[in-house]
Amino acid sequence: MRSAVDALRKRLPPGWSVELRTGARDEGKLSLEAPDGRRATLTVISRRALSPKEVAHLLREVPSSTLLLTASFLSPRSQELIADAGASYADATGNLRVVTDDPAVFVESQGAERDPDRQPRSLRSLKGAAAARVVRALCDFEPPFGVRTLAECSATPLGTVSRVVSFIEEEALLTRDQKKVITAVDWPALIRRWVTDYSVTGSNVVHSFLEPRGLAALARKIPSLTRYAVTGSLAATTVAPARLAMIYVEDPEKAAQALGLVPTETGTNVLLLEPYDDVVFERTQVQPVGAAQPPVYIIAVALSQVVADLMTSPGRGPQEAEALIEKMKGSEHAWRQKPRP
Repeated sequence: MRSAVDALRKRLPPGWSVELRTGARDEGKLSLEAPDGRRATLTVISRRALSPKEVAHLLREVPSSTLLLTASFLSPRSQELIADAGASYADATGNLRVVTDDPAVFVESQGAERDPDRQPRSLRSLKGAAAARVVRALCDFEPPFGVRTLAECSATPLGTVSRVVSFIEEEALLTRDQKKVITAVDWPALIRRWVTDYSVTGSNVVHSFLEPRGLAALARKIPSLTRYAVTGSLAATTVAPARLAMIYVEDPEKAAQALGLVPTETGTNVLLLEPYDDVVFERTQVQPVGAAQPPVYIIAVALSQVVADLMTSPGRGPQEAEALIEKMKGSEHAWRQKPRP
């Protein structure tokens, strides 16, 4: 608490005063007084450690606009939850955000992104194929369902699924009831968390090619491939015209020959991807591409995979991903499946 007060005091203009009154159980009151005498009071709750799940609980207990949470370290996900709720926060590494309406205050600074005192635990990230399969299933299937059903849907061992789900729950990205049934998943936030450990060009083996006649010519040839799944802009053509084609294939050399592509290191407009896992070929969608008549239909990856790949692709991919998310929010019933009983 006191380090938060010191950090805030250093960043306020001359004439402002900051007063902290501590109470019991790591709680206190922080008063900010402007030079004209106007005063704002924040309820301060301090914990040695605060996981995103604990942050979400505290935000339900105290009015957000008058709350200041402090801890030794607050993860980026915790900071996001607090800021989205309109509350304030501070940690010992220098992460700080204090907001009040009257008097008007907005103070923000950035500290560490990772906990310098992090202790070992069973799962620290969403790296790897197994975690990716669980993330994909949590996004693609509509709750409620239990961990055992999730293991079947994701084709992942039950023990691994339990560890991944516990990690995601601690990140406040899903909700479980008293019987441990998953009742809700914040799938946009879950994908954003996933792509801190996954990237389309870093997690897959990438082969660069040139289609000299452009992507319209490529689109007509894609259906000739045996096993493939298109991703990126070409799989989200309702959002923006594609400038780079990304296609998951099992054998890039054979696929390049079938498509008539030219290997290149410059001027690339086609990426053939050897996938991180076969989950990219699951829950695919068939959709038209381009303006050809009759229409050309291609197989595209699931929308959750499209978003993750766009978020981590070059150029305007991240902006296209956010636009696609907004479209998906209004049609969840159309793309999220019901798990089989």
